[in-house]
Amino acid sequence: MTEQLKKKTDELLAELKLKNLDIQDYIDENKNSFIEISLNQFWNELLERSGKSKSNIINDADISYIYFYEILQGKKIPKKDKIIRLILAMELELEDAQNALKYCNQSPLYPRIKRDSLLIYAVENHYSIFQTQQLLIENGETELQ
Repeated sequence: MTEQLKKKTDELLAELKLKNLDIQDYIDENKNSFIEISLNQFWNELLERSGKSKSNIINDADISYIYFYEILQGKKIPKKDKIIRLILAMELELEDAQNALKYCNQSPLYPRIKRDSLLIYAVENHYSIFQTQQLLIENGETELQ
């Protein structure tokens, strides 16, 4: 999806914490370490990798046709539950879900949060939206919106 990044996230963070950091030098020196992918490119790559048709994804994710295409065009940035719906509908992996959440400025799924644990389980086991909703309800959590 993206070429190999030069530095690890921890290394970048350590540099950012330096007291006398010149931010422009940091940007210039680390330009190969930043993610350079547009949201529409990211979603289209996931779509292609899924091998599923757009209409199947729209139906399986139970989202509107217009909203789906606005996401693919980069006009809309989906919230956490919509991202999970799309990942489940595309039958992708947890890493894809976590990346999608990060790229859309949403918090990644965190196993210490019960609802997130259930969502991780659903993604890992390629649950459908219906199965995921049932799992959430059975465990006293709110359904995907």
